[in-house]
Amino acid sequence: MDSFPSEKARSRKLSALWLAYLGWLVASGTILLLKKLGYSDITPVQLAIFVAAATLAHGVGCAMVLLRWDTRFSFDPHFVLIPNWFFFAPVAAYGFYAVGTARDLMLIGWLMGFFFLAGHVRFQCVLFTAAYYMLLYLGLLVVMSRIHGHQPDYVREVVRIGAFLAVCVFLAVLLDRFASQKAHLKESLAQLREKDREITRLNEKLSLFVSDPLVRHLSQGNGRALFGHSRKKITIFFSDICRFSTITDTMEPEEMAEQLNEYFQEMIPLVLQHTGTLDKLMGDGMMVLFGAPDEMDPAEGAYRCVRMATAMQAKLRELNHKWTHKGYPHVLQVRMAAHTGLTVVGSFGSDRWMNYTAIGSQVNVAARLQQIAQPGQLLISRATYALIAGKVQARDLGPVPLKGLHHPVHAYECLGLSDDGASHSVVEEGPGYFFSLHPDRMPEEKMREFSALLAALAEAKRSSKG
Repeated sequence: MDSFPSEKARSRKLSALWLAYLGWLVASGTILLLKKLGYSDITPVQLAIFVAAATLAHGVGCAMVLLRWDTRFSFDPHFVLIPNWFFFAPVAAYGFYAVGTARDLMLIGWLMGFFFLAGHVRFQCVLFTAAYYMLLYLGLLVVMSRIHGHQPDYVREVVRIGAFLAVCVFLAVLLDRFASQKAHLKESLAQLREKDREITRLNEKLSLFVSDPLVRHLSQGNGRALFGHSRKKITIFFSDICRFSTITDTMEPEEMAEQLNEYFQEMIPLVLQHTGTLDKLMGDGMMVLFGAPDEMDPAEGAYRCVRMATAMQAKLRELNHKWTHKGYPHVLQVRMAAHTGLTVVGSFGSDRWMNYTAIGSQVNVAARLQQIAQPGQLLISRATYALIAGKVQARDLGPVPLKGLHHPVHAYECLGLSDDGASHSVVEEGPGYFFSLHPDRMPEEKMREFSALLAALAEAKRSSKG
């Protein structure tokens, strides 16, 4: 895994060296063309020396990369300065001297080469490289003039070099500022990406302590509404494990914690699956809201709540079967209740700690219904039942007194969901009788037998009175 980046870097360096060598070949062809057009004083021998020197410099540079000698120059990570200063610069200086009257044209080629160099190093290095090229050229000019015995026009050469370096200074400063801004922008983008990753990680951790709908509203910029208060018609759900205190007395704390966490591990996803808002966990109990903070039609919220509760009952049966086989001393039985009504929802607390919840008498109704429910029973109020009467099977319990309330509340025991939302059940209870019929599921023969049984009982009742 560690060799992959180095191989990739070596490939980039070799590509740059071959591109530079291609530039030398193009320069040689251009010089030859200028010679034929009469714009260059270079001789065939000088051109051959130029090409040979460029090839030798290219070969040395490639050999250093292949033998990994380039990795020893930590100050030149892209291996750009070393080949230019020690190999290519003398070749370029000789070529510049050899072209004679075409030197002004060759300066344009040098500027293009420096732009290529600028893509790999900071532009101050480009400026120093250009100055180094000119110093080599002046030194070569002095040496060759003494060898050939002619006096060059130093004033003209200095003016040419000064103009070239002035252009390099201007471009170096301008492009270096652009590079600095680009580097700053790149660093800022990296910091923003890191902040975004931190926020994502924070949201993931926050969702473990705050209900998903609240995290979603806060992260999407809709959090201001959470900190206010509003009246909403919502469905409130309460559940509680029966005899939990007794169970904890007979189990080790670690074992009880494991069983309780496993219970919530299965129940909480059902809350989120049915678009509920987990208000709070109260020891072994749960409070769930449907219709806040996410807007929801009251009938839809009531139906989602009952669907969630029935799914919880089914999941609890599976858990109890699992716990029995694991040798747990107790299975869990849960009381559940739901009520629909107008409440005040919002954040309550202080400027240091707040809790999003619902308050009002309707919340108390749901809590008191849950307290009178039998183990494994799901009670719903008439307000909830009226919204979903055609979608659930329920037994009418009539008005029931609730602790702390001045008036009884009409309650129903939810027996399950209708298969298609249109099937009907007949649930009747009174002094001395209780029955639950599902006509859609009863065979006609059984229905006739049941009718005959009721008629026989009625006849026997009349006979006994007579």
